[in-house]
Amino acid sequence: MIPTLMENSYSKKYSVNLVHVTLLMGLCFILYFFNLGRWELWKPDEPRYAQVAREMVSGGDWILMHLNGRIYEDKPPLFFWAIAFSSFLWQGFTPFSVRFPSAVFGTLTVLLTFLMGKRLYDSRTGFLSGLILATSVEAAYLSIRANIDATLTFFTTASIFCFLCWYQGKKEERSTRIWGLSIYGFYVAMGLATLTKGPVGFLLPLFVSLIYLLIQKDWEGLKRMKLLPGMLLMIAIVLAWYLPAAWRGGQDYLNATLFKHTIDRYSSGWTHEKPIYFYLASFPVDFLPWSLFLPGAIAYGYARETVGKRKDFLVLLTWFLVIFLFFSFSKGKRNLYILPLYPAAALMVGKLWGDCVFKRMEQFRRAWISWPLFGFVGLVLLIGAAVIWVVPIRFPSYASILLPVAVLMVGGSAGLIFLSAFRRYGVVFFLFVGMITGGFFYAQHSIFPVDTQFKSIRSIFQEMKKEVGSGSLFRGK
Repeated sequence: MIPTLMENSYSKKYSVNLVHVTLLMGLCFILYFFNLGRWELWKPDEPRYAQVAREMVSGGDWILMHLNGRIYEDKPPLFFWAIAFSSFLWQGFTPFSVRFPSAVFGTLTVLLTFLMGKRLYDSRTGFLSGLILATSVEAAYLSIRANIDATLTFFTTASIFCFLCWYQGKKEERSTRIWGLSIYGFYVAMGLATLTKGPVGFLLPLFVSLIYLLIQKDWEGLKRMKLLPGMLLMIAIVLAWYLPAAWRGGQDYLNATLFKHTIDRYSSGWTHEKPIYFYLASFPVDFLPWSLFLPGAIAYGYARETVGKRKDFLVLLTWFLVIFLFFSFSKGKRNLYILPLYPAAALMVGKLWGDCVFKRMEQFRRAWISWPLFGFVGLVLLIGAAVIWVVPIRFPSYASILLPVAVLMVGGSAGLIFLSAFRRYGVVFFLFVGMITGGFFYAQHSIFPVDTQFKSIRSIFQEMKKEVGSGSLFRGK
């Protein structure tokens, strides 16, 4: 009788997990893959990365990369290997094949986020967190671009996930063999992340794990991390490519890869120099709409209802803050640099939404969702009204492209208001996801392909911003 009950419980749990994974993969297929080849490669990064991979294949040199016949020293090779493999898989260098690795690694990061949420909390929280990551603006955008950071984010997330499995496995008194495999996975993933984008690949997960253990004052954990053999393993993975590349490239290549494109770029910011507060302004926009709920999610992580899970929440908060501060102190900044912290942010917001939907929550705690929700609705209605007002008058040739977006915004916002009035937060969440999915899908299908006129489309939104800022939208002209 008892084995039968256990089997039924396991079978039910397995079925739920399978449904969650299937739904997440289906969403990622719609968001990341379905329209992936509908527009040409965008400057500056996509054509350059495609050309490096093309010359790798045509020249047969998989160690020392080239761009227009000259040695390319900016980045390590793993992402370019992925593009080259994709070109074999899809028979040529097309926009789809060049972007395909980013879509794959973006999807894998969403699935890892689900697994991490399941391990920290439960399957439903992991599922909601995966949906949140998949539909956040910057994460979705970089998963359809031939850009290195979606790949880097997968490997840094995998490294932190392996650390978490080892750390929690140690607490659960599982076998030493499983602990060892998990902690070595931590170092292997760091090595692959380093082969993706240089030293930042191992520094981020290493700093997150060490700082978390120091905050916990877990000196025993620090001793058992196998730092020496683990770092040697990570270095061996990197040197398997770097030694032959440096030997063939010579002193100039060594100086460029070790100093110019790593230490010098971080400390002096000779490209993309921005002030220290840059990410305080850019991240809330890039993580929309879920950034509106992040302050409440952080506050909820330290509420009395979650006291039993506070150590698990501390992992996420440490992960988020370490990467945020690391790049804030860098002189050179771009929005996409902090993508590796997005899974942590998604998990924190996912926990807040999961408990709001599936558990009893005090009224003032629900306000951490309801008030940002009203703010989002107001913002969307404002943008939708601006599109309806400005586009037909100022840019009539674009009306047929952008007006469906305005209809989606206004109609979805009306639905959010109606459902929120009846506190149907579960339906509100999935309507949220549906609005973002619909808008992003439509953008890929109908807006992004207008490649040569993309700057004109951007000017429309700049014009709308002026209209809203001046108040003329509401006074009439």
